[in-house]
Amino acid sequence: MLRFAQPLFLLLLLIIPAYLYLDLHLNKARKLALPNSRLRLLLQLSGKKRLWRYFYPALRSLILLSLIIALARPQWGIASRDFRKKGVDIAIALDVSGSMLALDFLPQNRLGAAVKVAKDFVSRRPNDRFALIAFSEYAVTASPLSYDHVAVMAALDHLEVNMQASGTAIGMGLAKAVARLKDSDAKSRIVILITDGVNNTGEIDPISAARMAEALGIKVYPIGVGSGGMVPFPYSDPFFGTHNIPTLIELDMQTLDRIAEITKTGKAAKAEDATQLREIMKELDALQRTQISAKINYQWDERFPFFLWLALILIGLEILFKSFIMPVLPE
Repeated sequence: MLRFAQPLFLLLLLIIPAYLYLDLHLNKARKLALPNSRLRLLLQLSGKKRLWRYFYPALRSLILLSLIIALARPQWGIASRDFRKKGVDIAIALDVSGSMLALDFLPQNRLGAAVKVAKDFVSRRPNDRFALIAFSEYAVTASPLSYDHVAVMAALDHLEVNMQASGTAIGMGLAKAVARLKDSDAKSRIVILITDGVNNTGEIDPISAARMAEALGIKVYPIGVGSGGMVPFPYSDPFFGTHNIPTLIELDMQTLDRIAEITKTGKAAKAEDATQLREIMKELDALQRTQISAKINYQWDERFPFFLWLALILIGLEILFKSFIMPVLPE
């Protein structure tokens, strides 16, 4: 980008047309006043005088132009963008207990449906950091807090139901997610807690974990998944293979509502199918948006020396022509 540090000096450019106007009239007066020498007559007849009459005015105009531009101090700026993020740090705490194999979220089971919408959620928020927590009877960090969304996506793809788990520790899952966010300096920190069961194990209960989150200013958005009542659940039989048996899976929405109340996020959401779960995640996406402002900085480089040197070269050129090359020609 080009700018002038002293743009008022550009008004001096008006001198150039004034000089050319005066020079033209002075030349006419001089032509009328002075007698023609034999040399002048020969030059006029040859057509060279007409050409060289404009040489010095053009040269001096270029000298004036260069000096005036140098006085205005032209500068060339190289732009750089300073992105200022007001981001959101998000921990997704996802239940991987055995009940997540239930098939009421066809064409996938509950875990498959939750993973799909979680990946879609991550992909729509390129400027946020994500952590992934998987919990069943215990909680593990599947992916630390990171801008590396490819790694988060890969961690989601590798989640599997823990068939060896004997319970669901919702409190431990929430506490682990809170621990991932407690040292974050992001403007907003949230936990998305997705579960389909009841807290029945773990050293930390869900209410205590919610109070930890509230004390740290972390918001928790609990989502209960499950259609309720009897749901198809796959059982493996050594004689008849895998087949679905209607099974009752409890979902403690009351505790999830209490978590949301403590962390001031309203009420827990419930998804009874994949479509509802997708809509809930879209609402969360709209609710917690990242703001980005971009400030453009310029690094300015002075370019006036070029025009100053150009003016000096042109002045030297005029002296050279007057002294050595065309001394016989009148101005």
